[in-house]
Amino acid sequence: MGIALGGGGARGFAHLGVLIALEEANVKIDAIAGTSMGAVIGAARAIGADLEKLRTLLDLIDLNQLLQVTDSTLRELQRILGRSMMEYVRGSVWQEEGATPHDLARLNELFSLLTANKTFADAAIPFAAVSADVRTGERVVLRTGKLSQALTASAAVPGVFSPVLSNGRYLVDGGIVEKIPIEAVIELGADAVIAVDTGAPLDREVATCLDALLQAQRVTSHHLSRLQLERAAERLDGRLLVIRPEVSSIKMFDFGRSEEAIRAGLAAAAANIERIRSLAKRG
Repeated sequence: MGIALGGGGARGFAHLGVLIALEEANVKIDAIAGTSMGAVIGAARAIGADLEKLRTLLDLIDLNQLLQVTDSTLRELQRILGRSMMEYVRGSVWQEEGATPHDLARLNELFSLLTANKTFADAAIPFAAVSADVRTGERVVLRTGKLSQALTASAAVPGVFSPVLSNGRYLVDGGIVEKIPIEAVIELGADAVIAVDTGAPLDREVATCLDALLQAQRVTSHHLSRLQLERAAERLDGRLLVIRPEVSSIKMFDFGRSEEAIRAGLAAAAANIERIRSLAKRG
């Protein structure tokens, strides 16, 4: 049994709720793959972290302040535009040899804390984090080295965080190529998969050109995910269960609503627990 945890920013805290519910129901997980926030939560589970303690920690810390991002998409886009203009004039720090941009240092420090500074080799459950080569568009599956460095690459949302230089490649959020990393968890050996989808909904109001631009990105992502799900279901001969926690009202950087997302994950897993048990028997 494998579990594939998708991206979605703050909506991805629902993954923690799903994993807590599976743990309480004694559902054995043999492989984990994650993209972006799914990679972060998945890595914690893979190393055997206390999920309830992680839940408490996420409720106590202000991630928006820690990561220096706002919970407003509009303000974040304005900040990205301003930053890009400065980079155009002064050059990009992330392209300088040996430089570590402050935003990546903050991400890496947070992920080091959440994973106890462990490596992939320390994981009790086989784990993979999905990232993307921003220059070629190639999917990059990370399975070796420090977990924190892989999570930083997997969660580096383009524009918000600098690309991560790794082995001559500039890596960014894996969600641009594999929103729900089912293929990655199959590659770890899973022959039955629970996929947790916390992607952005398509029912957002479109009132401005900016709204239309963001909606266009969501539509593209939605159709890509649908095609990937269909291909994975065929490859797994139907041994695929997709869980969609109700987190549609939570925006990508709305980190202050972590507990709400976790509860949504708990509810979604509980509602599907018999189907999950049945899938485990089929795997």
